Amino acid sequence: MLKVLGKIGLLAPAFAVGAAWLVVLRMKDVPVPLLVAYGLLLAGAVVGLLWPGVFGRPATRRRVPAYLGVLAGLGTLGLYLAVVYYVTDLPVLLALAAVACLVWAAAAFLRGRRAAGGREARSTRRAFLSGGAGLVLGALGVLSVDRVERQRREVLARGEQERRAAVRAPGARRRIDDGAVRVFPIHTGDTIVTYGQFYGGLDGWEGLNGYLRTLVDKAQIAVPVFAYLIDHPRHGLLLVDSGVNWEQAHDHDGYYNHNQMVSRLLTQRDEYRLTPDQDLRVRLARLGYDAREITTVFLTHVHDDHAGGLRGLPQATVVLDRRDWEHGTVYPYSFDLVKDNLSFPAFDSGAFGPFPAAQDHFGDGSLVLLPTPGHSPGHMCVLLRLDSGSVLFMGDTLYTLPHLATDQVRQMTIGGVDTTRQLEAARRIQSLLAADPATVPLFAHDNTRYQSGLVASAFAHGTPGEEGVRELRRYMESVLTPGWRLRPGHTPHFVPPPSGADLGRVEFR
Repeated sequence: MLKVLGKIGLLAPAFAVGAAWLVVLRMKDVPVPLLVAYGLLLAGAVVGLLWPGVFGRPATRRRVPAYLGVLAGLGTLGLYLAVVYYVTDLPVLLALAAVACLVWAAAAFLRGRRAAGGREARSTRRAFLSGGAGLVLGALGVLSVDRVERQRREVLARGEQERRAAVRAPGARRRIDDGAVRVFPIHTGDTIVTYGQFYGGLDGWEGLNGYLRTLVDKAQIAVPVFAYLIDHPRHGLLLVDSGVNWEQAHDHDGYYNHNQMVSRLLTQRDEYRLTPDQDLRVRLARLGYDAREITTVFLTHVHDDHAGGLRGLPQATVVLDRRDWEHGTVYPYSFDLVKDNLSFPAFDSGAFGPFPAAQDHFGDGSLVLLPTPGHSPGHMCVLLRLDSGSVLFMGDTLYTLPHLATDQVRQMTIGGVDTTRQLEAARRIQSLLAADPATVPLFAHDNTRYQSGLVASAFAHGTPGEEGVRELRRYMESVLTPGWRLRPGHTPHFVPPPSGADLGRVEFR
């Protein structure tokens, strides 16, 4: 009885690890039929090793599990090399192969010592062949380290060349210096997300269930990633969020291999798309600014599509909520160059409208930080005073303008108390916007006409003016009722991709 219970105890974790591995492979776009066949092979190998009697006669009880195990091992290696392998794995794989050969050689040598006659000679030959192969593989592993590092340097050098070429391309602007507060939306590429993650918060995309669905659901769309440059006559050059960087988009596995293999396994290689002219440093240069002039980055939260650009801003002070830094940081590599330049607001400036706590960052009312936890432990929004009104940088509290209709359109939420906090923050934002008709929201991922048409036009030169603010508010009122309901024609719907394409799109109707 104890033996059976022990085998069951081994079976459960083996199946759990196998299921996790199948989820990773599905996330990497391995076809479902192939996964089913591979999963059955894994299950057969595990069951055969624990209960060989299921395969009938004694002659088959050893052979079938061995064959299934070999096939499962080869399948695992093949799938790993096809969809997970990254060049930095080469030295590790060669080292593992070398160790396996040396272990095999030692085992063959010991068998030969116990054998007699011809068997001893055969075992000795196998030991020498296996040992020689192990030494060769070990030497190749050592030599490959330098080659791998050289290849990564070449990848980064190519990115630098593309960035410089984009900076020199015709059409750059001259910096405007007339004493006005200016805001420039900066499109730093796109992120690929599932439609449900972006719009399915009212359809079961919540908590752990929602996260698991993001791993396997292939109804995907591309949404923009925006950072915002603030040119302030009194406080210098500021940035709200920093978007993604070139490495995240073009050397994804290398970027996420700095922490641990799990980071690379649980992210998708094509989750970011960024052209050379969308690089944050390029966009700043083409607006007439230098990234080295940025003094402060206000980080709405620590998620990597908002923090990746910090790699190009080592001199900046990064202002973020301490709760996010201590409890929400998943990929600290993005912060390596600024981790000594962090500043945590105390939110001790008193209430601000519907918000019970706020931080008047400069002490003159020009920029106010508002805690909006929920999407992350210490998410915050940023309110900036302009000459013609105010802008509210939303971060990811709400993804798009239609998301202000929180009872009709909702993104995936963490669940439990975090969902409650995020909805409370959204209600406070609604109250703030309703109380001040000269305040307009600016989003980090808006994929609607509000961002691509209205915001792009109003802030083309950094200063929307009073008429620009009124135009943005008029458009808001054409999308949303005073009760924060969507008007007809503005409800999002997923449109599947055409044959041969991998991404769907969103229609509003």
